[in-house]
Amino acid sequence: MTKIIIDIDTAVREITEGNIVALPTETVYGLGANALNENAVVKIFEAKERPVFNPLIVHVHDTDEFEKYGKDIPDEVYKLAERFSPGPITYIVKKKSIIPDIVTSGNDSVGLRIPSHEMFREVIKLSGVPVSAPSANRSGKISPTTAAEVMKELDGKIDFILDGGKCKIGIESTVVSFLENEISILRHGFITREDIEKVTGKINIIKNGKIISPGQMKIHYAPFTPLYITEDADEIKNVLKERAAVLDLKKFADKREIALNLFSELRHLDEMKFEMIIAEKTDGEGIGAAINDRLERASSGKIKIINSKIRITE
Repeated sequence: MTKIIIDIDTAVREITEGNIVALPTETVYGLGANALNENAVVKIFEAKERPVFNPLIVHVHDTDEFEKYGKDIPDEVYKLAERFSPGPITYIVKKKSIIPDIVTSGNDSVGLRIPSHEMFREVIKLSGVPVSAPSANRSGKISPTTAAEVMKELDGKIDFILDGGKCKIGIESTVVSFLENEISILRHGFITREDIEKVTGKINIIKNGKIISPGQMKIHYAPFTPLYITEDADEIKNVLKERAAVLDLKKFADKREIALNLFSELRHLDEMKFEMIIAEKTDGEGIGAAINDRLERASSGKIKIINSKIRITE
């Protein structure tokens, strides 16, 4: 029976004993394990039913630990870390052999992140080990932003969920690669391209390619109810009537509020058991790029009206 707890010492014990525990972060709740313990990391993949080719991020307490687990780290990493870490940004660098291959899915690179959530930071500090913590949900499904949502996803599969309240950001970290002498965004997040370029200058965006980071799979963050993207949700709703629900992002004050509530709203509509969910993307500016990325990967295709008939395309 899974228990929701507020006792950090219990979470630390679970990590140090080679077990897994759900942990709060500023982005989404993560399923944590000692990143140096291969057997513990295997438990993450088993509980999430996560494909082994999808690598994990390694969370550390401060930048002093970067050199323990990564090598040939460029100066730009530290410049960005000085500006944005602790916070929702992950740095992909060459890895040292101390990191088990299962963590990186056999890649010779590793994602390093310094979370800002105080409870998670305390767990890392007291356990004395780096912590891998992908989203605490079934692989490919909606990420949880509260302890209660973790319970819905993983009840009976893990022993403990450390309750740190609702996540303050609501979407996963921005992932930035520093491999091959290039700086590239592999996953959009709360820290935007514009934010990063103010520190580093011009960077690249990689949408597809070899999976060296979480968030690169085509299908991700998906509800059980099919989600379709449209340019006019009201028009589609008028045709489908009660068959469809609208993921209404316009009701939120700004994109930060959309990001904070995106997964919770999507989960709520999913639980209502409509035939489909329809949503409009944002303009893609700033954090809108991350919001659109989540919608696109969660979607089953696009929907529109042609000659008074509904048409669905990939």
